[in-house]
Amino acid sequence: MAENTDYVHETYLNMNREDVQERLKEDKFYNYFYNLLETGSNYCKFSNARLVKSIDEEWVTAIEDAMPSLHYVITHPRKFIEEDREVVNVAMARNITTESIRHLLQHSDLIDEYKKDGTVIPNRILNVYKEESLNIYENRFICTLVAELQYFVNKRFNMIFEASKDEVGAFFELQSRVDNYTEMIEYKLSVSIREKQTDVNNETENTNIFARIIKIHQQINTLASTEFIGTMRRYPAVSHPIVKTNVIGRNKDYKACHKLWNFIHSYSRVGYKVNIVRQDPIISRQFERDIYNTMIRDYTILHDNMEFHNDISIERPLKEKKMDVKQIRQFLDEIVRNTDLSDANLRKLVVKELTDIQSRRKAELAEQERINRQKVKEIQKNHSKLPEDGMQETEKNNIWSTKSGGNAGERAKFMRQKRREKLAARKAKKKQ
Repeated sequence: MAENTDYVHETYLNMNREDVQERLKEDKFYNYFYNLLETGSNYCKFSNARLVKSIDEEWVTAIEDAMPSLHYVITHPRKFIEEDREVVNVAMARNITTESIRHLLQHSDLIDEYKKDGTVIPNRILNVYKEESLNIYENRFICTLVAELQYFVNKRFNMIFEASKDEVGAFFELQSRVDNYTEMIEYKLSVSIREKQTDVNNETENTNIFARIIKIHQQINTLASTEFIGTMRRYPAVSHPIVKTNVIGRNKDYKACHKLWNFIHSYSRVGYKVNIVRQDPIISRQFERDIYNTMIRDYTILHDNMEFHNDISIERPLKEKKMDVKQIRQFLDEIVRNTDLSDANLRKLVVKELTDIQSRRKAELAEQERINRQKVKEIQKNHSKLPEDGMQETEKNNIWSTKSGGNAGERAKFMRQKRREKLAARKAKKKQ
């Protein structure tokens, strides 16, 4: 059997050939706009789920085993002779038997006249009706079994093949806002892929069991529409437990039907399981790159077809990309997917490296703070050796920059303090 070809994947590979990607890396506008997308405001939602069904074969096998016997007893029902005795007017008598004559001799009051030749003329006579009837316990048992089996099978069939799939399929939504210096670009995209109601042909892993369920579903509904079952519905149904008559206890076909009756009355499980399997919602780096490529393609298509458009200058400084929680998760996801390390070893490695990096970072910050304090001390020492009026503006700014970190409010506060100190020094000198 030939392997199935993923034509969609082939098309995806053709659209993302390595030579095309290599050329894009050298494209100036592509790199410029890709940077804008990476540093822009992006909201992305992606979900993908599929329905996985598992069937308990026990109930299917039990029905399949009993189906030949059930079919036989329906097509060869048991009958008995039903006799109806009634005294009627002679003119209405249809069937006069020896039993009718015997009854007439025993009831002389029914005779109107005795003739000399021995002829007897009655006014009424016993009429005996005899006909075949299906109204026996075994037939009513079979009819009730078919009704309950039809409900049992149809309920499971409908749930397995007609299950709602509102949550099944893929959904992708993207909202992006990009500042292109001279333009504000808003991009919205929504894609939904919903599976149709499951067809047996679409679930190859369950083809065999699904085909068996479809077969018994057709068989039981065919038996329920036979003339025998239609005739038996006029008679009362039987109830559980079944009375084990001689026929039900000894005839192999009725014994098989009785076994099936007991099974469906003791089977309390649903008989199937439907699970929704969801894809990991993390968007990989490759998926993110494909999304950005799509946005760039759509922008260039629209821009190229605009009669009036602005010229885009790409001689702009690249914007810095800050790593957020989503990107950190993407990075960790790629590490997990592309490593041969075990989960335990990978966890130890990540924790160790993270601890080392944090330690080095703390040491670097401490060293930078020590250097800043040393600079402040040197500036203050040099400042104390110079007259206040002779301090250069550059040195003041250096002192402010070192102490305040460049905040405008802090600078103003610092300068006011210096003016107050200068005024106090002048007053003291004047008094002297």
